[in-house]
Amino acid sequence: MSKQKTNPAQATSEAAAQTLDAVAAAGKETVETVVKVGTDAAARGYEKAFAMGQEQIDAAVKGYDQMASAGRENMDAWVAAGSAASKGFEAINAEVVDFTKGTMAEHMETFGKVVAAKSPQQAFDLQSDFAKSAFDAWVARSTKVSELGVKIASEAGAPVSARLQAAMESFVKPFAS
Repeated sequence: MSKQKTNPAQATSEAAAQTLDAVAAAGKETVETVVKVGTDAAARGYEKAFAMGQEQIDAAVKGYDQMASAGRENMDAWVAAGSAASKGFEAINAEVVDFTKGTMAEHMETFGKVVAAKSPQQAFDLQSDFAKSAFDAWVARSTKVSELGVKIASEAGAPVSARLQAAMESFVKPFAS
């Protein structure tokens, strides 16, 4: 029986093969680790980007909702102002019509008295008294109509002023924080 002898070239070749296998295994493990770390980093980056994108979408939707709400509130304020102005002008119109009716009746009554006057002096006195009372009535009604006008302006302006104040507060609020 012969003892098998190991060939030095074959031993070197086997050692080199084992070294190459070890290097290949280490390289494969390194590549797998790099790929796994890169994949994990990409997944985290995607999740972060998706979350940031979702935050931007949520902020845009919230901004749109706020703008739509502000638009509705602005329109409501203008409608309330228009309604108050309309009611006020109706009141002024009622005052003018009432004053005109009353004045016409007084004119007709005074005209009848002037025509029936017994003397020119009596007609002149009746006409003077009428002119004075008509002027006083006109001043009183003009004052009343002016006061109504101021009241109308105040009532009609209140909803718009309140809305403007609310809008300014909502605009300044983010800067105050």
